[in-house]
Amino acid sequence: MRACNIKQNLTFDEKIEHLKQLIESAEHIVIGAGSGLSTAAGFTYSGKRFEENFESFIQQYGLKDMYSAGFYPFPTQEEKWAYWSRHIYVNRYDVEKGKPYLDLLELISGKDYFVLTTNVDHQFQLCGF
Repeated sequence: MRACNIKQNLTFDEKIEHLKQLIESAEHIVIGAGSGLSTAAGFTYSGKRFEENFESFIQQYGLKDMYSAGFYPFPTQEEKWAYWSRHIYVNRYDVEKGKPYLDLLELISGKDYFVLTTNVDHQFQLCGF
């Protein structure tokens, strides 16, 4: 087994082509992915998505986004868990399959792979990894 690095002296398009060739020739693949993949899928923690799903929390507590809201000192456990239950529902259960995840799955189709991620949004499982 060998580790592969993308050549740095290539243009962006050349790097993409080089990466494609590395994937095609690889026997095993380790996928490392974080929140950027979900952000690329449109699963943002702020803006319209946050405002539409957390309007009552925004009005009552002045919350700015889902990330910082996770640290908000809610006055009661009921209010804290009301926020977290909605957060979990919105980000794990009330979502469609993200296109970047589906594209990645297609790219590694037929390969032996392992996913290492910090993501908790269930996208890898939802998309069939």
